[in-house]
Amino acid sequence: MGAGIEVEDVVRKGVAVVIATRDAELRPELSRAWGPSLSQDGARLTVCVEAAPGSAMARNLAAGSPVAATLARLVSHTTVQLKGAPVEVAAPTPERLAAAAEHVERFIAEGERVGMPEAFARGLVGRDLLTVTIEIAERTDETPGLDTGREL
Repeated sequence: MGAGIEVEDVVRKGVAVVIATRDAELRPELSRAWGPSLSQDGARLTVCVEAAPGSAMARNLAAGSPVAATLARLVSHTTVQLKGAPVEVAAPTPERLAAAAEHVERFIAEGERVGMPEAFARGLVGRDLLTVTIEIAERTDETPGLDTGREL
């Protein structure tokens, strides 16, 4: 990432968010997520993850799978990855659903800047959500280029 860009700045944008977990046999599972926010001290990330009841994602989170959250800006490809353990998995509160809805609007606006039609962007949004909070253990720059993998 460029100098002066912080994880907090990326989280507040209309980023694409993908969450990765794994099962006991180390089979990966990926899902989109919405409404990312950092705790005030920056130690925890909370998102609403698309995870239908009984899905592999829901099972992995319930089992305490490690989580990798990848957040990427569509307009610049600036990408960060946050890894850690889930400390809370719950049904989303009205406040979390509102945060997810606000993020969807920022995502749509950012998508339009790169030619993504609004209808397509809205079609990416799932309905079965779980709120997940992870304790961040690793922060890396995953922006394509020479600094990919650099610890933040």
